[in-house]
Amino acid sequence: MAHTPQPVPVSRTDFLGRIFPWLLPVLLFFSITGTSRFAAVVLAVVAILFSIGRVPVANLRNRLSPLTAAVFFYSLICLLSGLWCHFGLYAARESAKTLAAFSIFALVLMRVKREHLRGLLKTLDGVLAVIALLCIDASSLQLLSRGFSWVMALFKAGYPLETMGYETGVRITGIFSNANVSAGLLAFGLILSLYLIRTEESPRMRLVLFVGLGVESLAFFLSFSMGAMASFGLTCLVYLLCSGKGNRLSLLILMLESVLATVICSFAATPFLGISGAAALVPILLSLLCGPAIWVLDCFAGQPLLAVLKGRDKAVAVAAVVLVALTVCYGVLAYNLTGDLTLESGVTISRAIYPAAGEYTLTCDGDDVQAVIYSQTEAELMMHTNTVLYEGSLSDAAFTVPEGSRVVWFQLSGTGTVRSVTLSDGTQLPLGYTLLPEFAANRIQGLWANQNFIQRLVFFRDGLKLWQASPLIGWGVGGVEGQLTSVQSFYYESKYIHNQFIQIMDEAGVLGLAAFVGMLGSAVWMLTRRRKDADPLLAMLAACLTMMVAHSMTEVVWSTQIYQSAVFVLFAVLILWNSSPEAAPVSKPAKGRVAAGAAWGLIGIFALLLSGHLLAAGQLEKLDPNNISSEEFLSSLETMDRLDVYDDSDYKVNLMANYLRFDTAVGRGMAEKYAQQLLATEEYDACYQVANYYYLPLRDFTGFYDAIQTGLLQERSNPDAWNSAFHLFQNIFDALDADDMEAYIAGIVSTGALMDETNETLMAPITLDEGNAALLACARTLQDVPGEAAQGVLASLLSE
Repeated sequence: MAHTPQPVPVSRTDFLGRIFPWLLPVLLFFSITGTSRFAAVVLAVVAILFSIGRVPVANLRNRLSPLTAAVFFYSLICLLSGLWCHFGLYAARESAKTLAAFSIFALVLMRVKREHLRGLLKTLDGVLAVIALLCIDASSLQLLSRGFSWVMALFKAGYPLETMGYETGVRITGIFSNANVSAGLLAFGLILSLYLIRTEESPRMRLVLFVGLGVESLAFFLSFSMGAMASFGLTCLVYLLCSGKGNRLSLLILMLESVLATVICSFAATPFLGISGAAALVPILLSLLCGPAIWVLDCFAGQPLLAVLKGRDKAVAVAAVVLVALTVCYGVLAYNLTGDLTLESGVTISRAIYPAAGEYTLTCDGDDVQAVIYSQTEAELMMHTNTVLYEGSLSDAAFTVPEGSRVVWFQLSGTGTVRSVTLSDGTQLPLGYTLLPEFAANRIQGLWANQNFIQRLVFFRDGLKLWQASPLIGWGVGGVEGQLTSVQSFYYESKYIHNQFIQIMDEAGVLGLAAFVGMLGSAVWMLTRRRKDADPLLAMLAACLTMMVAHSMTEVVWSTQIYQSAVFVLFAVLILWNSSPEAAPVSKPAKGRVAAGAAWGLIGIFALLLSGHLLAAGQLEKLDPNNISSEEFLSSLETMDRLDVYDDSDYKVNLMANYLRFDTAVGRGMAEKYAQQLLATEEYDACYQVANYYYLPLRDFTGFYDAIQTGLLQERSNPDAWNSAFHLFQNIFDALDADDMEAYIAGIVSTGALMDETNETLMAPITLDEGNAALLACARTLQDVPGEAAQGVLASLLSE
């Protein structure tokens, strides 16, 4: 016989349950901004503490779903993959992000009541509005962000003020120093604000929500991430389609009001970004006024217009078509309508054109300014390099555009007004954009030959190469940052592939991809189950899911804690919405305990592993070999090695080198054990240390050069790694005898041959510095020269 679930009684002793609602805003804010390993451990401990008890366990039992399981398994695979990554420090940093995100996910599921779901959404929206305000402040006054930076430093989360702020003439970078990530996060705030405003009955609360919408909207627009904007455009379309026939018009009007007020405020705020003094307060004031401006538009224009159009479906359809046409026309005009350009001292303006190959002169009207003119081929766009065609006075410019050029850039600087610049073939250089703020005009330059977009294609290509090298389990989280140089066609630094699907394939192979797709698929399935529901929350969550997927195709957002934590909270919202009202199920109560145990286990185990990593690192800093015996020193290092399952290379290097000093069979055996463990990572720094501190003291030159060359394969595209290897070859020369010369020279020559072989596959070949190049060239001439003679020649070379 079925039993009717009974409501969960609120325990009078559940003190943590009573204070949790007051702490939730702080915890949400901390989960997004507490971007350090220490902060992740703190959050994990808080999550376990607040989720212990009969009420949270019963809540979790009531919220078990495919999406709950999918988030758990995705997090589990990501965290496990950090244990097989060969780049321990990178793995620890990336694992901390997933730990923080899963901790807040579990905490929300186990503590937030379903009846308080709207309060959770308001809290998340408020947190995102505060972050938006901090991003604007970081790019202007830096008053609020200064205090924020100080507080986060207490949790070892670095937010240095000098890295925040304003990319001059382009966009704000915010507290995260990354406009693309900030924009991706704030897009969720915009979606939440639109939903909450349209479903709020209290006039006062609506005004508060409008203020939040204005701050988020201005910060999003000033970030001017083209990838985020394109994704958000698609998101808005999905939001409108899913809103239902009777709700689309009001949502569309609110969106348009937001755009209008935001664009006006952005024009007014732009001149005051990146400056100091009292005027830097203007962008902050405008961010707080943007929302009330939207509210005024809504009250005195939007609502009356909605009343007029209500029930007139044909008129609305015609108006929508006209509106789309006007938007397209505005975009075309904004891109093409240009006028005079006024330059100020210390400011450089960039403009792009696409001329055919050939010789050009210029005709200029206006004040004479300075110009740097350069072109980029497709290869140069990939590598972020260029060919300078001309430098000097703009009026005297004459240059030749090379074959294969995709774009030609003009960098203009000086003081004065330029009215027109005409190339000898009649091409007009765009100058001042009448309908766009200057930062937007700068961002759209080179739109048809955008090096950021083209380099993303390079990321995708290299990411697929990396996956093919380890298709089943990948390289572990953090592995991309270390292993990417092994497959690059030219050297560049990147922690991520800028596509989450390829990223997870590289980190956890097809296993990770299945978990990621399963998580997204579970979210879609839960939404489609409610597709006939009239609740406007459905459309809002569908929009959020669209933004998650669309932006993850071209950006790094999923691999950041700030984004992943917000996404996991939104997944928790979807689960809460689909759960039944709080009840204590009579049947199968063990399911709740098992699920809670799994969550506690996942959080607790990896919090302990990260704690061991941090503890060992702290002990290594304090370890002083001069104040303890050799045995105590080695014992301490072995303890640290066991504690740190992530970044244990420093301990192993020290153990290897110190055991080798004990000229005993046991000492040599232990040194060899640690040397082999380091070599097994095939990581350049580890192999370099083994070569220098193990094989070299043993005079084992075969092992020495094999170790170096094994490591160089991991850093094959990095010129600095090759040069550091050859610098090591120079540094060890003085410690060698004449009998060592044959092996020494042979190793240098074989390393040079490996470099030549590598260069055959690189777009930007490895180039040695002058001293290293001379050493390699000399070694190649000495391959058949006797030891003493070769030593004399090399000594003369290296003493210069």
